[in-house]
Amino acid sequence: MKQMNFEKLARSQKILEDLKIARGGSLLDSHRVMGNDPNLVNAFLQQYINCNKSDISIPKKYRELIVMAIGMATGTDTTMKVHAQLALENGATMDEIFEVIRMIFFTCGVSKLLPALETLDMFEPVDLEEN
Repeated sequence: MKQMNFEKLARSQKILEDLKIARGGSLLDSHRVMGNDPNLVNAFLQQYINCNKSDISIPKKYRELIVMAIGMATGTDTTMKVHAQLALENGATMDEIFEVIRMIFFTCGVSKLLPALETLDMFEPVDLEEN
């Protein structure tokens, strides 16, 4: 099902363009689905700007690690995967990511640990035969 009200679609398309620019040129499918409701996608854009563009004190690497951890704690695959990659791109190390994973394991348990490890497919399993 797709929004058929052309006025709402036009509003959403403008907001999606603004979101794309704010995000550095990319949108997720979930953003485009939000586009069926211009009020929802606008609320998302405003919150994105509030959290990522205005009055920022925490360096990007740490903000991405925090959001990744929230994704792990809530079991949100896209959040943990996208923000783990962004954390790496912004200077996080494998050791820092696994330290966050250990904190999630400590605070949330194995029921959050195992799905997080399965979702973060950027890390290779260690074989027993490796040196």
